[in-house]
Amino acid sequence: MKLLRIAKGRWEVLAEVDPGGSCPVLDLLDQPGSRPETRVFLSRFLRVYLPLEGPPASSLPRCRPLADGVFELRGQPGGQEPAVLFFSDEGQRIVCASGVDSRQRYFAAKAARGLQISEEALR
Repeated sequence: MKLLRIAKGRWEVLAEVDPGGSCPVLDLLDQPGSRPETRVFLSRFLRVYLPLEGPPASSLPRCRPLADGVFELRGQPGGQEPAVLFFSDEGQRIVCASGVDSRQRYFAAKAARGLQISEEALR
């Protein structure tokens, strides 16, 4: 599984890379159709809040726990815009995922020593 490091502080924040080499999380942040304030919020949450604070201990207005340790982050509370999913791993690592099943794939790849982590290219 290919991952891209998008931030590092007390916590390392990684994002899944799809088989075509694209990063859906970064694509969402660059999506021209979404509102600028939404993109700014998501970017700050992923690149500033999560690296410093880690996964939220309780539900925040735009962030809610789903199942099996996966959280959903929305740009607007109750908004209809796409969400970013993320989960945590030991060693203070957070993985932004493209789907709930990404967590299972991540841990299977980790167990098989199949994680490939690269640095985010400047955009």
